[in-house]
Amino acid sequence: MSNRPILAAILMSMVVGGAGTAARPEHGIPGSVAFFSARTGNNEIYVMDPDGSNPERITANAASDTDPAISPDGRDILFTSNRTGDNDIYIVDSRGGDPVDLTNNPANDGWARWAPDGQHVVFHSNRDDLNFELYVMDRDGSNVVRITNHVGVDQYPEWSPDGQKIAFRRNTDIAVLDLNTGMTERLTNAAPLNQMPTWSPNGRQIAFMSTRDGYPSIFLMNADGTNQVNLTPRGPSDLDAEWNSRAPSWSRNGRQIYFTTFRPATNGDTEIFVMNADGSAPTNMTNSSGMDADAHVR
Repeated sequence: MSNRPILAAILMSMVVGGAGTAARPEHGIPGSVAFFSARTGNNEIYVMDPDGSNPERITANAASDTDPAISPDGRDILFTSNRTGDNDIYIVDSRGGDPVDLTNNPANDGWARWAPDGQHVVFHSNRDDLNFELYVMDRDGSNVVRITNHVGVDQYPEWSPDGQKIAFRRNTDIAVLDLNTGMTERLTNAAPLNQMPTWSPNGRQIAFMSTRDGYPSIFLMNADGTNQVNLTPRGPSDLDAEWNSRAPSWSRNGRQIYFTTFRPATNGDTEIFVMNADGSAPTNMTNSSGMDADAHVR
């Protein structure tokens, strides 16, 4: 059965819901970067300025808090945590406070990403069977709707800037779901794995992770899947095992891409880098003992 009526209802509710309220000016500056870090020995959520300065710890829990996403208005951060024994999606004020469990489900829920209106959230979950599918819910965790039904894996969703499409991993490739038509289009065809897509602010390009060259690397393509290029190729003397780049996130102006990486320059430690959108000038944004990963920009 087609899910087009459900998708149309989601789009309509986004129009009605509006874009939320203005950002609180007292926290950070436009372009603030959320990430998770194990610098204190445990994965916690942090926020830093776009240049890597002023890192601020947001969560403090014995569980693992990962995969943050800052809301469009800058007020809240979604993240994944196993503090109840399985992965659930939580929301916390971007200045800190007590997180609220939005999913509270015995399955594994994760990789929550905001709709442009700030009122809806897409995420992946294996709650209905052992297979991961995509779901949408309201920002308070209500009105959960399953939007994919596929025999393979659907994971790592992200909404397009205009709110009309969702890019995601389907099986081993990047696909795009059109919320108006319910149709899904495959954009990559390069084994063995492509995932973690993220749209440029103007919606014209998608950055993603691919292992097609023998190691995880950040690739860029046009939104229709054309012109796929490796932005983080390893050095000629580096080994595949020494080079890993993943989880891209665009700067607000679309001129830069943040990403997670380890490479010989980091001595094997996982850090957050930023580079120009053409792959030039990669720069280390974090330098702490322990993993720093999964940057997300508002």
